[in-house]
Amino acid sequence: MKRFEHEVLTFAVSKPKDFEKMRDTLQEWGDAGYEVVSALQQTTAGATFTVFLKRETVGSGQAEDAA
Repeated sequence: MKRFEHEVLTFAVSKPKDFEKMRDTLQEWGDAGYEVVSALQQTTAGATFTVFLKRETVGSGQAEDAA
């Protein structure tokens, strides 16, 4: 069975430079094997993006019972 590890990142975005920083950070996580699963935008004072990431973990090599 595939197993995944997850991360949640939050970005406060109020100017174009913030979008660049968010893009660069997501690129770094992508280079580490993570992919974006979902993103949520919240608008209060400015915008806040919550980004959910996952990547497959290397199995332990043990056989697992079928469900």
